[in-house]
Amino acid sequence: MSTEDSENSGIRITDDTAGSRYTATVDGQAVGVAEYERSGDTIVFTHTVVDHESEGRGVGTALVRHALDEAREQQLTVVPQCRFVAAFIGDHPDYQDLLG
Repeated sequence: MSTEDSENSGIRITDDTAGSRYTATVDGQAVGVAEYERSGDTIVFTHTVVDHESEGRGVGTALVRHALDEAREQQLTVVPQCRFVAAFIGDHPDYQDLLG
């Protein structure tokens, strides 16, 4: 699935299910990834990284928000091993219902 984040125009998020990662691109260039492991109805976010040049531009937030929104749509339980994903959920109580 792919979408352009409406809050951060120009950031495109795609889910590479074969590679188990969401990728954020800007102008066709990959600028961030959120890696995950999926088993049954659980998704474990293991690592999130944004290119240094793209930090502070909302890429990580757009990436994680998109991934969590898809997890909700698919009724998955989220395990945030990645500190960035855990912090995002901590800062956004509307996503805490996804935690297992």
